Amino acid sequence: MICGLFKENMINKMIIKLKSFLIISALFFTADVFASDGKYGADSVQCVQNLSVYREFVKQKNYADAVTPWRWVFVNCPKASKNIYIDGPKLYKFQIKNAKGNKPLQVALVDSLIMMYDQRITFFGQEGYVLGLKGADMLKLQPKKLEDAFGLLQQSVEMQGSKSKATALAAYFQAASKKFEAGTFAKSDVLEVYSIVADYIYYNINKGGKSQKFYAQAADKVEKLFIPFATCEDLVSMFDAKYLETPDDLGLLKRITKVLYKKDCTDASVYFTAAAKLHEVEPTAFSAYSMGNLSLKKNKSSDAIAYYKQALEMAETEEEKANYYYGLSGAYFKAGSLLTARTNAYKAIELKPNWGKPMILIGDIYAAASKDCGSNAFEQGIVFSVAIDKFIQAKNMDVTVVDAANKKIATYSKYLPSNEDAFFSGATEGSAYQVGCWINESTKVRLK
Repeated sequence: MICGLFKENMINKMIIKLKSFLIISALFFTADVFASDGKYGADSVQCVQNLSVYREFVKQKNYADAVTPWRWVFVNCPKASKNIYIDGPKLYKFQIKNAKGNKPLQVALVDSLIMMYDQRITFFGQEGYVLGLKGADMLKLQPKKLEDAFGLLQQSVEMQGSKSKATALAAYFQAASKKFEAGTFAKSDVLEVYSIVADYIYYNINKGGKSQKFYAQAADKVEKLFIPFATCEDLVSMFDAKYLETPDDLGLLKRITKVLYKKDCTDASVYFTAAAKLHEVEPTAFSAYSMGNLSLKKNKSSDAIAYYKQALEMAETEEEKANYYYGLSGAYFKAGSLLTARTNAYKAIELKPNWGKPMILIGDIYAAASKDCGSNAFEQGIVFSVAIDKFIQAKNMDVTVVDAANKKIATYSKYLPSNEDAFFSGATEGSAYQVGCWINESTKVRLK
């Protein structure tokens, strides 16, 4: 009895191994056998029929019935259509999921999926793009092959550059994070991968188009993974070392300015140095904007105004223009030109309607005008009520500025008119009041 069970188990194992071998061998064999055949293989009629049948099943998401005709096409006429390789991963992943509990079969199917990508490159090219797909699937389905997956994703991103797909970019940084966890990557290595990945992701987000939402999703994933590495100290330390090694590397200068700007690490000396050099070597809208930010930090408002105007002249997207108008508004504010500052802040909001920072800036501009827009304590104090209106508007339009707006409201509420000020001016709390001067806006009477 025991001998019988043992024999049966041995036979079952042999069958599973044989199935695995046949699945994998088919991939090695197919490319060679059909390299000399025409596009539709030896039996073109059968090829076209099976191609049509499986495609129809895939469109209906009936993957179970699509598998058999797809496999026939894959084995017998692998050059017939690129769709064979576009649809293949869906069908393999469907089979992998359904093979739950049968580990050897799952392993064989995963191996076949990974090798299918090589066959796609053989027949249809697009090596950089396909290596990204292969690397992402390997990272997810073959976690023990982390080094191989990382290598594929790195090669893909190097080949594709800014054309890298969102999934490949997110997987590349995920692989870098896993290598750090495994002890095979230094923190500086992770930061370097981040600077490359973030640059390409945000380039595509700003570019817009149908794929924008996928890059936005990739950005969310990458930023969450990046939290442990996101300190200014780490970033600046990395870029300091990189800059000393290759101070004339244009790509590095761009990464330094963009990453440090996005992470609000613009007080670092390496940011100042890189931004100035970048603008000198290759003036762009962003380099001009960076120089405007630097000038503003050094209280050189006239220089900042000139740089922001340069940036606006070279800007290509509405997102860029909104950022540059916001910068220009801040420069005019610092220069004391409050009306012009407000005008430019509203231009930023017009281009980016749900952005709260320019509205907060308008509130600050109004608060700064209190002494010039009132002849008594009440008139000067009520200006802060108009400022508070703007802070309320800001947090209602943009959830990311709620905390900042609430702090401003708490701060400026201390400077509102007192009951006594309102009494002598004939105003009552809650009533409407028209603030004159250049502000010329209506508010409600708020008292401290």
